[in-house]
Amino acid sequence: MLSRVASHLYWMSRYLERSENMARILDVTQSLAMLDRSADSGGAMTPIVITEAQAEFAETKLPATYANVIAFLAWDLKHPSSIRNCIEATRENARAVRGSITSEMWENINDTWIAFQEKAKNIDPMMTGNEFFEWVKERSHLFRGVTFATARRDQPYHFTRLGTFIERADNTARILNVKYAEEAPDSFDEKEVDKETDYYRLSAVLRSVSALEAYRDTYRDVIDARRVAEIMIFDAKLPRSLRYCMDETTLVLDELPSGSGRIARRIASEINAKLRYGTIDEVLEYGLKRYLADFLQDMVKLGTAVNAAYMEMH
Repeated sequence: MLSRVASHLYWMSRYLERSENMARILDVTQSLAMLDRSADSGGAMTPIVITEAQAEFAETKLPATYANVIAFLAWDLKHPSSIRNCIEATRENARAVRGSITSEMWENINDTWIAFQEKAKNIDPMMTGNEFFEWVKERSHLFRGVTFATARRDQPYHFTRLGTFIERADNTARILNVKYAEEAPDSFDEKEVDKETDYYRLSAVLRSVSALEAYRDTYRDVIDARRVAEIMIFDAKLPRSLRYCMDETTLVLDELPSGSGRIARRIASEINAKLRYGTIDEVLEYGLKRYLADFLQDMVKLGTAVNAAYMEMH
């Protein structure tokens, strides 16, 4: 496959997954805003930190309020990872490779962009509600369903899946690393906390990756910080856990041409081995923040290797 086509397919799915992830983060941010009783709390900046958009947000000169942060990450024209720009980038990448995706896939993405533009006319960015974030998630889900039902299992399909799972793994690690790890000590010793607030904070983290029901099915117990970390990192059946995402990434890379992708496959296999054979005890002994920071660095290396193997002109 031409490297240009592979690149468009890969980034088409990454941008769509990113828009959904952003919607998840902002949906949870709205919920946590109701728990934020401190007027000078830095909680509003959490989604900015997760997405590493501190410099871009600072340029707006806006106060760091929940409303401003949500409006910036959902609608800002200049921020490349805003929901608006991610959906547009998804559409532009899909348009460039219309011959490599099914008509149903293209129609879904194009319809999403047209509907988004209509919503943009009727929604006050400062009053973006949960219904909008649910719509973004539903459109992403619909695209994956259409892709699964209509796409031939060849290279275009594999590059589309590769972008999805690399983006998803990166996002899950960021949510854990910022919203979760920095608010809880690595050891998870008993501490003086508002138990009710802690419960809702952990519930929000699980909801951000659609894992609340899975947690209850797995542990059938109160929501515990240690177990939240365990399920989001190591659960092989949870679609947004680090383990699941890297299992899928490794399988997809095995379906792509082996010669140029040797380094990418090796990096993915090394990351996956740590998740397949690691334990939460080892993670906590090493340090949760440090473990997640290492994982994010490894994902950068993997993304660079994938780009060099399949998307650069040779």
